[in-house]
Amino acid sequence: MTLARNGLIAMVLMLPAAPADAAWEYTRWGMNEAQAVTASRRAVRSLPAAERRMMNARVEYRARGVFAVEGLRMNIAFGFDSKSGGLACISGRGAAAQGDVLRQRLITRFGPPEFDDQHAQSGEQDIGWSAPDKIDLVITAAGFTLLHCAPGY
Repeated sequence: MTLARNGLIAMVLMLPAAPADAAWEYTRWGMNEAQAVTASRRAVRSLPAAERRMMNARVEYRARGVFAVEGLRMNIAFGFDSKSGGLACISGRGAAAQGDVLRQRLITRFGPPEFDDQHAQSGEQDIGWSAPDKIDLVITAAGFTLLHCAPGY
């Protein structure tokens, strides 16, 4: 009985740690710019100051590159918290034919989306998760756009 109770306690204590494991592919939220570039195996490069852009008041895009794996290819940009310098968001864009490949990859990793809205008139598909990370994926005939952010962004 004690062994079973201790096992249950250990499992409960591990539950809050699950969102900390969430991140985007080879990166972890909070990495600094150099760590994120290194983790990408140099598929992403740091941007010179003139090419950096603010996503919003808290996040600045400071690195970009290409992500390619298992039939998926997209241009990505890494957004870092303007105060802490830690990785906060990933943005991605790709061809329309790649949208469903990314959708399936996200479902495999994060489970079913919170919403998956099909808009018949426009053909647009809006897909999103709010946990463990904030993920918005929009697929249109012109291509897809991804915004994947750490909790709180």
